[in-house]
Amino acid sequence: MRERLITSEAHAVYGSLPEFLEAPECVPGVLTIMHGGVPLDVKYDPRGYGTTMVFFHAAVSRRFTQLPMFPGAGISQRLPVDRIFITDPTLYLDDDLTLGWFAGNRCQPDLQDVITKVLAALIPKGRPAVMFGGSGGGFAALHYAARIPNSLAVPVNPQIKIGNFSKALVDAWLRLGWGLDTSSTGISDVATETDAGRAYVEGSPTRVWYIQNTGDTRHVKKHFTPFMDALPPGHAVSPFLVDAGPGHVRPPKEVLKEVLAAAIDGEARPPRPEDLAAYQQAPFQVEATAE
Repeated sequence: MRERLITSEAHAVYGSLPEFLEAPECVPGVLTIMHGGVPLDVKYDPRGYGTTMVFFHAAVSRRFTQLPMFPGAGISQRLPVDRIFITDPTLYLDDDLTLGWFAGNRCQPDLQDVITKVLAALIPKGRPAVMFGGSGGGFAALHYAARIPNSLAVPVNPQIKIGNFSKALVDAWLRLGWGLDTSSTGISDVATETDAGRAYVEGSPTRVWYIQNTGDTRHVKKHFTPFMDALPPGHAVSPFLVDAGPGHVRPPKEVLKEVLAAAIDGEARPPRPEDLAAYQQAPFQVEATAE
């Protein structure tokens, strides 16, 4: 198993999910929940605000990235939210795994149910929650928002169907994460949800502010457009479309901060890109946001 380095002075370890769920309280810091012999590391940062924000990371940039990792602290430091950061435990299984979509592995085939229960325990009942993530983390933001009441998903350039993403990364997840022979098996052979759009296509009322770089033509073609076209009448998905440059890149952080601030304020819809202060300094163009 991949080596971990936890530097937080506050670190609580739970031997199982039931032990965590039965604990009288959780103190701020890193919470390690052992499940299927693999640690689920969660950084819990309650700061006394009325909204909780959950961060799901994208693919790690290289195989030697130190784990656990809890990105999102900088972009949210001045936002009035309590914060939960999660490291995808699938990455612990092999050094060559860089992405797991928070969607499980051979040791934790029920990971999606486990994370849902952890979030339900950490987010006070009835409190608004914002689920945020980019790319593979955007898949997770969509998936878990539909499972946690009173949530808003803010995915950035997300994958909707895992099977429509890079074959090399998908095969690595199936082979190293699930132990499958990809010459004879495929995405349909894993016992987990691999379509983050399914709940919304089936009529979930969960709100989504879908941030998409139109310069990321592959994601627009394989994920954004098919998803939007499949949504039923009366859906609650609001696109936020900008051209942030060619390829799988996100809008500048200052733009994302303004969008997240509006989400935390409880706005019904995302602001128009041209109305953002950061847009005046940003090197991208607004695209039509037809729904």
